Amino acid sequence: MNLMTLLEQQLGPMAYPLSLCALLSLIILTERLVVIGYTTVRGKLRRDSLTVMTGHAGQPKHIQQEIAAVWLQHRQRRLASGIRLLQILALLSPLLGLLGTVVGLIQVFDTLGEQRGPIEPAMLAGGLGIAMKTTAAGLIIAVPALVGAHGFNMWVDQLISGTEQFINLQLLKLDGVSMGTLP
Repeated sequence: MNLMTLLEQQLGPMAYPLSLCALLSLIILTERLVVIGYTTVRGKLRRDSLTVMTGHAGQPKHIQQEIAAVWLQHRQRRLASGIRLLQILALLSPLLGLLGTVVGLIQVFDTLGEQRGPIEPAMLAGGLGIAMKTTAAGLIIAVPALVGAHGFNMWVDQLISGTEQFINLQLLKLDGVSMGTLP
């Protein structure tokens, strides 16, 4: 029995959308961890910003500041890439789980409606099982996606803020301001 057949038995018709959400979340979480982690560990933003600033050292200060702002916005967009999709998956997964709950309960009521004799607990177990399992699956997917999205947003904000401060200090140095005179 393959994995998708097993998931379909356990989660009913919501197996495929929930599996897709789980797979996409895992891919985005892993990819963002690698990209943002690499950028942090290697000090890549600061090094690249220094290259950009020294490359435009002869420009007027307002042009340097504009170049720095545009460059920083571009880097922030690149670092935050995929985080919005992760937030959407964190929102969508529990809704799909809830939809699976409704589908499971419909199955229970269909079974009850077709029954002419005494109702056995086993008749309810399949639909109730799908109802509970899809809810759990949706939450299991959503929690790490939500925590990851918020964590990555905080991490990117911290990186960008630190780089912005670094750029400002470099611009002051290029203007000849001594670091000893700064508060």
